[in-house]
Amino acid sequence: MIAVAALVAVLWPSAGSAQGMENTRSISFAVGTGLTLGGNVITEAVGSINGTPAVFVEQGYGNHFSDALRLRVTGNWGLDFTKEAFVTFAYNKMNATERITGSVGGYPLYSRFSNTSALDLEGGLRYYFLPEGPTRTYVAGVAGIRFQDRVAVTIRVPEVGLGLDDLTYFEDSTLFIFGGDAGISRDLSDTIAIGAEIGLRYQPKFSPAPVLSGTGLEGINDTGSRVGLPFSAFLIWRF
Repeated sequence: MIAVAALVAVLWPSAGSAQGMENTRSISFAVGTGLTLGGNVITEAVGSINGTPAVFVEQGYGNHFSDALRLRVTGNWGLDFTKEAFVTFAYNKMNATERITGSVGGYPLYSRFSNTSALDLEGGLRYYFLPEGPTRTYVAGVAGIRFQDRVAVTIRVPEVGLGLDDLTYFEDSTLFIFGGDAGISRDLSDTIAIGAEIGLRYQPKFSPAPVLSGTGLEGINDTGSRVGLPFSAFLIWRF
C-alpha cells in the first residue's frame, strides 16, 4: 500500500505548486498498518499451576499481535518556509493469535491474548527538504500519549484439563510515546495532495494486572514495551 501511494505521488501530474510551507493550513486523512520491531509480552518464569510444574518462555510482541489497522486525522500548520507543526488523533486496532508459550506438566501451554485497540494523541514538527513544487519530502519528530485498552489472556492446557479464560493481563494503560516519521507527498491540485509515510514509534511497557497469583508466575506480564514501524498512505486537503 505504501509503495503504491509513493509511486502515485511521484508520477501523478500536478495542477499547481505551493510556495513553501509558511502560512499554509491543511487536514490530512491517513490509513495504514505497521510492523513490530522489538518488545516482549511474556517474560520467562517457572512455577506451578494447581500443583503441576509450569514454565512460561519469553514471547515477543510480534509473535502474538499484528497491527491490523491504523487510522489518523491530522491538522497541519505551516510555521515558515520549511517547517510545519501538526497534531494527530489516531485509532489503532491490533489482532492477536494463539501461540504455545510454555508447558504445564510437560504438555504444551497455549496462550491467546484478546484483540485490543488504542487511541493516540500526538504532536510534532516536520522539516521539508523540498518545500516548493508539487513533490515534497520531509522528516518529522513526534511525541504523544497512547490510551491503551485492557488486554486479556486465555490460557489452556487441554491434556491436564486447564482452562483459564479472559484473565486481565494488562490493565487500561496511559503511555508516553515518541518517535519520528519520513514521508513524501504530491500535489494533485492547489488544494489536494496524496502521499505516503513511514515512521518509528517507541512505547513503554503496559500496566501489568495481578495474574496467576501464588503460582510463582506472577511476573510474566511485567513487560509490554514495544518498538513499532507504522506506515500509511494519506490524503491532504488544504484550505
